Amino acid sequence: MGSRTLLILFSSVLALVLYGVFRATPPAMVFEHSDKVGHVMAFLALALTGRLAIYKLPGTIFWLAMLALAFLLEYMQGELRPLRVFSMGDVAANTLGVAAALLVFVVWPKKIRKLANELSQ
Repeated sequence: MGSRTLLILFSSVLALVLYGVFRATPPAMVFEHSDKVGHVMAFLALALTGRLAIYKLPGTIFWLAMLALAFLLEYMQGELRPLRVFSMGDVAANTLGVAAALLVFVVWPKKIRKLANELSQ
Protein backbone atom coordinates (compact mmCIF):
# COMPACT_ATOMS: atom_id res chain seq x y z
CA MET A 1 0.00 0.00 0.00
CA GLY A 2 1.59 3.26 -1.09
CA SER A 3 1.33 6.75 0.30
CA ARG A 4 -1.21 7.59 -2.42
CA THR A 5 -3.43 4.73 -1.27
CA LEU A 6 -3.16 5.93 2.33
CA LEU A 7 -4.19 9.42 1.26
CA ILE A 8 -7.17 7.99 -0.62
CA LEU A 9 -8.16 5.95 2.43
CA PHE A 10 -7.87 9.01 4.69
CA SER A 11 -9.82 11.13 2.19
CA SER A 12 -12.57 8.51 2.09
CA VAL A 13 -12.83 8.42 5.88
CA LEU A 14 -12.86 12.22 5.95
CA ALA A 15 -15.66 12.30 3.37
CA LEU A 16 -17.72 9.85 5.45
CA VAL A 17 -17.15 11.87 8.62
CA LEU A 18 -18.14 15.09 6.86
CA TYR A 19 -21.26 13.41 5.49
CA GLY A 20 -22.19 12.18 8.97
CA VAL A 21 -21.61 15.56 10.55
CA PHE A 22 -23.37 17.66 7.92
CA ARG A 23 -26.26 15.42 6.86
CA ALA A 24 -29.62 17.14 7.18
CA THR A 25 -30.96 15.01 10.02
CA PRO A 26 -29.18 13.14 12.79
CA PRO A 27 -28.87 9.36 12.49
CA ALA A 28 -31.45 7.18 14.23
CA MET A 29 -30.73 6.23 17.82
CA VAL A 30 -30.04 2.49 17.74
CA PHE A 31 -29.45 2.43 21.50
CA GLU A 32 -28.96 5.08 24.16
CA HIS A 33 -25.94 7.22 23.28
CA SER A 34 -25.33 5.34 20.03
CA ASP A 35 -24.58 8.71 18.45
CA LYS A 36 -21.68 9.17 20.90
CA VAL A 37 -20.28 5.75 19.95
CA GLY A 38 -20.49 6.81 16.31
CA HIS A 39 -18.59 10.03 17.05
CA VAL A 40 -15.82 8.16 18.89
CA MET A 41 -15.45 5.57 16.13
CA ALA A 42 -15.53 8.18 13.35
CA PHE A 43 -12.82 10.34 14.89
CA LEU A 44 -10.75 7.30 15.86
CA ALA A 45 -10.79 6.17 12.22
CA LEU A 46 -10.16 9.71 10.97
CA ALA A 47 -7.18 10.26 13.26
CA LEU A 48 -5.65 6.81 12.63
CA THR A 49 -5.90 7.01 8.86
CA GLY A 50 -4.90 10.66 8.84
CA ARG A 51 -1.77 10.11 10.91
CA LEU A 52 -0.69 7.18 8.74
CA ALA A 53 -1.42 9.12 5.53
CA ILE A 54 0.53 12.21 6.56
CA TYR A 55 3.04 10.65 8.93
CA LYS A 56 5.81 13.09 8.01
CA LEU A 57 3.84 16.02 9.41
CA PRO A 58 5.11 16.79 12.92
CA GLY A 59 2.95 15.01 15.50
CA THR A 60 2.19 18.10 17.53
CA ILE A 61 0.74 19.87 14.51
CA PHE A 62 -1.27 16.83 13.43
CA TRP A 63 -2.78 16.10 16.84
CA LEU A 64 -3.61 19.75 17.53
CA ALA A 65 -5.31 19.94 14.13
CA MET A 66 -7.34 16.82 14.93
CA LEU A 67 -8.41 18.27 18.28
CA ALA A 68 -9.41 21.49 16.55
CA LEU A 69 -11.47 19.48 14.03
CA ALA A 70 -13.16 17.61 16.88
CA PHE A 71 -14.56 20.94 18.08
CA LEU A 72 -14.91 22.89 14.84
CA LEU A 73 -16.88 20.30 12.88
CA GLU A 74 -19.42 20.00 15.67
CA TYR A 75 -19.65 23.78 15.98
CA MET A 76 -20.07 24.22 12.23
CA GLN A 77 -22.77 21.55 12.21
CA GLY A 78 -24.81 23.58 14.69
CA GLU A 79 -24.30 26.75 12.66
CA LEU A 80 -24.91 25.36 9.16
CA ARG A 81 -27.59 22.71 9.61
CA PRO A 82 -30.95 24.01 10.91
CA LEU A 83 -32.12 20.63 12.23
CA ARG A 84 -28.82 19.88 14.00
CA VAL A 85 -27.51 21.39 17.22
CA PHE A 86 -24.07 21.94 18.71
CA SER A 87 -23.40 19.45 21.52
CA MET A 88 -20.52 19.49 23.97
CA GLY A 89 -21.23 15.77 24.46
CA ASP A 90 -20.48 15.21 20.78
CA VAL A 91 -17.33 17.34 21.05
CA ALA A 92 -16.25 15.16 24.00
CA ALA A 93 -16.93 11.99 21.99
CA ASN A 94 -14.98 13.37 19.01
CA THR A 95 -12.10 14.27 21.32
CA LEU A 96 -12.18 10.81 22.89
CA GLY A 97 -11.81 9.27 19.42
CA VAL A 98 -8.79 11.46 18.70
CA ALA A 99 -7.30 10.64 22.12
CA ALA A 100 -7.76 6.91 21.52
CA ALA A 101 -5.89 7.20 18.20
CA LEU A 102 -3.13 9.19 19.89
CA LEU A 103 -2.89 6.50 22.55
CA VAL A 104 -2.26 3.90 19.85
CA PHE A 105 0.64 5.98 18.54
CA VAL A 106 2.02 6.60 22.06
CA VAL A 107 1.80 2.98 23.23
CA TRP A 108 3.23 1.40 20.08
CA PRO A 109 5.47 4.10 18.51
CA LYS A 110 8.04 1.72 17.01
CA LYS A 111 5.40 -0.57 15.51
CA ILE A 112 3.47 2.40 14.12
CA ARG A 113 6.61 3.99 12.67
CA LYS A 114 7.50 0.68 11.00
CA LEU A 115 3.94 0.24 9.74
CA ALA A 116 3.83 3.81 8.39
CA ASN A 117 7.12 3.28 6.55
CA GLU A 118 5.96 -0.04 5.09
CA LEU A 119 2.57 1.32 4.03
CA SER A 120 3.97 4.45 2.42
CA GLN A 121 6.27 2.53 0.06
